[in-house]
Amino acid sequence: MTIKILFFDTSTLIKMFVSEQGSETVKWLTSSETKMRLSLAFVINRSVCYEFSKKIEKFAAPEIGKLSREKADHIHAAFSRHYKDKWFRVIGQKIISNTKPATSIGKVFSDLQMKLDKDNRDASIYHSVVNALACYGGSSHPILVTCDKRFATRVRSRGYRVINPAKQTRVEIQSILRV
Repeated sequence: MTIKILFFDTSTLIKMFVSEQGSETVKWLTSSETKMRLSLAFVINRSVCYEFSKKIEKFAAPEIGKLSREKADHIHAAFSRHYKDKWFRVIGQKIISNTKPATSIGKVFSDLQMKLDKDNRDASIYHSVVNALACYGGSSHPILVTCDKRFATRVRSRGYRVINPAKQTRVEIQSILRV
């Protein structure tokens, strides 16, 4: 059986902890039952961890008020204790393939037509996918899980499969994972 590698960006990771469109689908996708039945492995990078923390803090800010301070602290603790480097493997951006050359961050910006300072986080995510996950191919070729339509379109144009839990049904997601 082939393991499918799912790379979560911040827009989807946040949905595990904060109720938004697509939250139920993300919770289903990351459940133990789905993970085992569909042979899934979940990865994020340090940039996603940093951005996740900043987003939770922003939601707890009095002017936003989407989360209480207590709830934000609980989410930070749960993420650190139960998810980061446990359920979600945190990867870097160094190449781990003996057969493929490393892709520079400059090439990522160029290939995906990204702008410095505007697309840094997305570039970091894609950089991790093409380098740290370069050794995976075929059915294990990494799949990006994002709710960012612009980023999804760019990554899809490079030949990667993309899941958008805010827009796709479970049946549609399962068909992507069974390819």
